[in-house]
Amino acid sequence: MTWPGLPSRKASVRHLLPKPGRSNTLQKSNKVTSQSTRRRGRKTQPVVPQAVLYARVSTLEQQREGYSIPAQVKLLEDYAALNGIAIMSTHIDVETARKRGRTAFGAMLGFLRRNPQVRILLVEKTDRLYRNLSDWATVDDLGVDVHLVKENAVMSQACRSSEKFVHGIKVLMAKAYVDNLSEEARKGMLEKARQGHWPSFAPIGYRNVQNDAGRKVIEVDPVLGPQVARLFEWFATGSYSVKSLTAKAAAAGLGYRKSGSRLGSSAVYTLLRNRIYTGRFDWNGETYSGVHGPLISQALWDSVQSLLDERGPGKQHSHIATFPFHGLIKCGHCGCAMVAEIKKQRYIYYHCTGYRGKCPEPYLRQERLEAHLVSALQRLHYCTTAALRIEQAIKGQGRGGAAQPRDNAGVTSIVRDDERMIRQGLELMEMARLAFLALPGLPIVQKRRMLGLLLGECTWANGALTVNFAAPFDLLEVYVGTVSQDGDADELLAAIAMAFGRPAAVVKQLIARYNAMVRCQQGEAERARTGEFAWSDPEVAAA
Repeated sequence: MTWPGLPSRKASVRHLLPKPGRSNTLQKSNKVTSQSTRRRGRKTQPVVPQAVLYARVSTLEQQREGYSIPAQVKLLEDYAALNGIAIMSTHIDVETARKRGRTAFGAMLGFLRRNPQVRILLVEKTDRLYRNLSDWATVDDLGVDVHLVKENAVMSQACRSSEKFVHGIKVLMAKAYVDNLSEEARKGMLEKARQGHWPSFAPIGYRNVQNDAGRKVIEVDPVLGPQVARLFEWFATGSYSVKSLTAKAAAAGLGYRKSGSRLGSSAVYTLLRNRIYTGRFDWNGETYSGVHGPLISQALWDSVQSLLDERGPGKQHSHIATFPFHGLIKCGHCGCAMVAEIKKQRYIYYHCTGYRGKCPEPYLRQERLEAHLVSALQRLHYCTTAALRIEQAIKGQGRGGAAQPRDNAGVTSIVRDDERMIRQGLELMEMARLAFLALPGLPIVQKRRMLGLLLGECTWANGALTVNFAAPFDLLEVYVGTVSQDGDADELLAAIAMAFGRPAAVVKQLIARYNAMVRCQQGEAERARTGEFAWSDPEVAAA
């Protein structure tokens, strides 16, 4: 029964029921209260701080001693255990901290960036972590707490400015220490270079040893030294590019002393440019006379440098093993190189590259070009009587320049070197005298080697070959022509005697290239007979 004017009982409790689409605040409140009561009934677990461990030594010697790294790691692990810190990652470097780019240091920074929950860095002391300002700024930007265990200090964002200032002073002191150490090392290495000792790690072909006085020096490596000498001889023939020489060295088994891995093209190029193999070396922009034994002669090194300097975009070096005259002759119309091409898989023709436009010169058969070269080489041929006169003049010129007392060992060595140079010069003259007979029967590579020694700039135009011989064979050409016409050739004979009796640097390089060519031919013949590379003797190569 309801009273008039009053709401029914169902209507009076309707406002207490939850409405559709709304949550019951009272039920939520009761649920939260019950959960809070249950939480108060059990203990909360403490959060364990997480850290990375970093240790470092500067040199491999310190690592091999075996006490520095283990001591650092044990100290930091004991500190972490005492303070309830969990070590999540360990990083160890065997590098100097003077420069950026340490391997384990970079890995540690990457780990900290990938794991933001790890906010502690454990290290023994300041100079174990960084010795340069860049690494200090990098670690500071990460916002981690750096625990310097031996210094009993913790560097964090909450540190006072005075503490950060003192830490910065320690970083600068560590940097000053390593800078002073580097400066003293450079001074010591410079003084060592002035005394003639190579002050660094031995290059390929030498090895580091201690002499009788306990001083670290270099000496010829008995295994790699002859191989390096042969590399210079191979390249001096002019038959190889740096790339092909690298492949030949790899086929011969030349590699690094420790790893045994093969040399790359850049390593071979650097080796060919290194003056140390002559007994002298460059250090800090100065050239010093070394006390170590040379692997090659100065003349051979100079000839290799000349060949390297000549290599450029306009030079033709390909197909030298297939075509004997490829790139040796230029077009007389436009100055481009004459290159070879096979027609009908049988005939070899030479023609202008046409780099500067269409050239009017027709194609030239290889047999015809070789006939012209043989005809030109006949201009260097002289009779045996003239050969005897030239030999006597050269020997007389050499004796005149070597008229010195022979009781001194150094002077005796110089005289022997002069005599050997004269003998090798006479052999080179004999090769030039008989070149027109030898050229047709030589293999392709040896043809190129011979012509590379004898010829200067040669051009082909309008069916004619113009040959200019290289010095001093240009003098020989004039001498032969004068003698054949019964002219007065005494002055020319004296010039030839001077050129070979007291050879200048250019002639010495020419003789060195000839010796390299002969030795390479002997080595190739030995390899054909035995199937193995015959490496040269460093003493013979240096001579």
